[in-house]
Amino acid sequence: MSQRTYLKVPFVWEEPKPRIEVSPRLTFKPAKAICGNPLISVVARVMNSSSDASDLRLVAEHAPHKAAELFLNSSKDGFSYQDEWWQFGINEKGDIVGFVLPVTYTGCAKEGLEEGTIYYIGVVPEYRGLGFANDLLSQGTRTLQEVGVWRVFCDTAVNNAPMISAFNRVGYRQYSEPWERPL
Repeated sequence: MSQRTYLKVPFVWEEPKPRIEVSPRLTFKPAKAICGNPLISVVARVMNSSSDASDLRLVAEHAPHKAAELFLNSSKDGFSYQDEWWQFGINEKGDIVGFVLPVTYTGCAKEGLEEGTIYYIGVVPEYRGLGFANDLLSQGTRTLQEVGVWRVFCDTAVNNAPMISAFNRVGYRQYSEPWERPL
């Protein structure tokens, strides 16, 4: 039986760069600081309506809530982060419009600086198409800059045009051709 794959577009942010400016239209709060800790349910909503094949596979195999829980629990495998790094973007009405989950790679420091990635980023369905991915990605990148990174690697599905545009707008560059990733 052959292994199923999907295409990912790789991006990189490399320091040194000026501190990234984050739009003031969202307020960012640590996910764990929100009453009731809705991170799993918000991630489940995003995964359930995602265009990413790996998200859809997880949701099909486990149902949205369990898929989000499994995915978030796997963040401990090879990554480090502080709870305050994982943030919700909240609009002026107090609605959670999305989240950003920056992490650093365990054991990849170079000259005292970490190497990071955006473990996951998502905009809830009713707020898509309004440019909030740019704000979330800017905040996650800024968080990693404040931690002290020498570069940030990220990728997205080739069919995720809004995220590809966000990477380009925020200052990431595509560093190679799309590559196949096992499902």
